[in-house]
Amino acid sequence: MNDFGFIITRHVNSEKTNKYWNHCIKCLRTFYPLKQIVIIDDNSNPLFLKEEFDYNNLTIINSEFKGRGELLPYYYYLKNKWFENAVILHDSTFFHRRVNFEQLIGTKVLPLWFFHPDKENIHNTLRIMYSLKNTFQLNSNISLDITAIGLSHLKWYGCFGVQSFINHNFLLYLEQKYNITNMISQVVCRTDRCCLERIFGCLFFTENPSIHNKKSLLGDIMKYQKWGYTFEEYEKDLKTNKVPKYIVKVWTGR
Repeated sequence: MNDFGFIITRHVNSEKTNKYWNHCIKCLRTFYPLKQIVIIDDNSNPLFLKEEFDYNNLTIINSEFKGRGELLPYYYYLKNKWFENAVILHDSTFFHRRVNFEQLIGTKVLPLWFFHPDKENIHNTLRIMYSLKNTFQLNSNISLDITAIGLSHLKWYGCFGVQSFINHNFLLYLEQKYNITNMISQVVCRTDRCCLERIFGCLFFTENPSIHNKKSLLGDIMKYQKWGYTFEEYEKDLKTNKVPKYIVKVWTGR
């Protein structure tokens, strides 16, 4: 079945970070042995890049756009319809239970985690957002006193890590309406990539208002697990069978 697959953003710059993507895929293969997995590599250091397993049904795209990170899965998914729906993940997100994504078929988009609107780096967020078409539809109600971008804080939420379940036709619609690929020339560093969490969140909640009540698959990231949870903490918990959640995100600061 080509109903959904996985797209993972990868950046390897050390022996430790090489463990992330290998473990991410190992976890996914435990629960989704036949699903296609696509890796979008964002300028990994080949000195540290090494496969720990013999992976099947794995596609690797080496991006020509350095430092675009979380924007890359959406960019390449627009160009390549590998499957009808994509689960877009960081290489530092690990599954410890099967999630029945089949139940989300028909959903246009759903963030994996959400966070409440804020004003973090708002001017940079607006700078990137203004590279889009039709931004008046996003910022017509803007008030810098209560919102970061776009809509009232009661009408949109951030998309943590820009990780989501998204339908390919819906992504095409966003591209046709907003030209989201324009942002590839505007997003060049980690600070910019953080702004994408707000921009994509605003896009998702504007164009798919049916998710307002649910907000995300896994809830508020600020309440979901310990903020800043490290890979070392995760490895320790893994050894003692105390992994805190069935889907775990570790923080790396790359």
